[in-house]
Amino acid sequence: MLRLAEKGHPVHVRNPQQQPGAEPEHVAPNVWVYRDLDRLPPEVAEQAIYFIYFPAYAQWIEPGPGKFLVYDCIDDDPVFDGCEALMVERADLILCVSKSLFAKHQANHPRVVFLSNGVDLDHYRFGGGSVPAEIAELKKGAEAIIGFTGAFYRGWVDMELIYRVAYLRPRWKIVIIGESYQWDFSTAPKNLIYLGTRPYSRLPAYVRHFDVGWIPFLDNRIARGADPVKLYEYLAAGIPVVSRELPFTEGLRSPLVYTYRSPEECIAAIQRAVTDSKANRTVQRQRRQSFAAGHTWETKVEQLLAGLAKYTSLEG
Repeated sequence: MLRLAEKGHPVHVRNPQQQPGAEPEHVAPNVWVYRDLDRLPPEVAEQAIYFIYFPAYAQWIEPGPGKFLVYDCIDDDPVFDGCEALMVERADLILCVSKSLFAKHQANHPRVVFLSNGVDLDHYRFGGGSVPAEIAELKKGAEAIIGFTGAFYRGWVDMELIYRVAYLRPRWKIVIIGESYQWDFSTAPKNLIYLGTRPYSRLPAYVRHFDVGWIPFLDNRIARGADPVKLYEYLAAGIPVVSRELPFTEGLRSPLVYTYRSPEECIAAIQRAVTDSKANRTVQRQRRQSFAAGHTWETKVEQLLAGLAKYTSLEG
């Protein structure tokens, strides 16, 4: 949405938590957030392209001649099952973040576009400032820093695996950054360190100093439909990715991604990623960042505009 705004398309974000009387907030050039939905100007409400991420919100928007509804399908979450049918019925276009979601919706809708996630490449290559003091301290005496960034949802993350790896490899420091969603880390092994959340502006400084970026997802419906943003962020930062073998890892191999199907394979994959990176750090970092360069948000916006141009009057 920020990249669309930069291209001159006004973006009006409707916050789902209604706060009557709240003034619209101008959060970036050409971007406004509305916490009181009634403050959305009538000319915007009646003549707009709507991007809807949570399908239950389709009930807010009655179809009309000036409205073009885009269902931006970014998850295959079971909580969608009771509301997604209405969203698909009302959508003029469906964007699918993964190939499995594309296959699912292509069978039920005439206009479906595959549009994977992206990354702010320069932010992760160069942004964030110097190495954080807490990361520098954790590196002392550690064989490797295994990092995870993002939401720590119980339905996504394989906590049993994370704890097992931490116990079996006490000289690895496993660092978690993000919202814990009330997960209790008080009984975690000492080498499993939860740092809480960090500002997006500083996050690259942490990620660039991980030895490995970990995606320890469960093998379930949600994960099989996912296209994790962290995959592109880790690679943009130049670090190897270790992930459970899932559809989003298809076609990705070392030195970009190291996959596993069992706890034993996970430990071996992490060890290979660490060893390979130390052997040829500069060349491998460049290869990862070169891959990420093909998945920038700028590239994704161009693909989005090309898809919209087939069905609307929107231009780049």
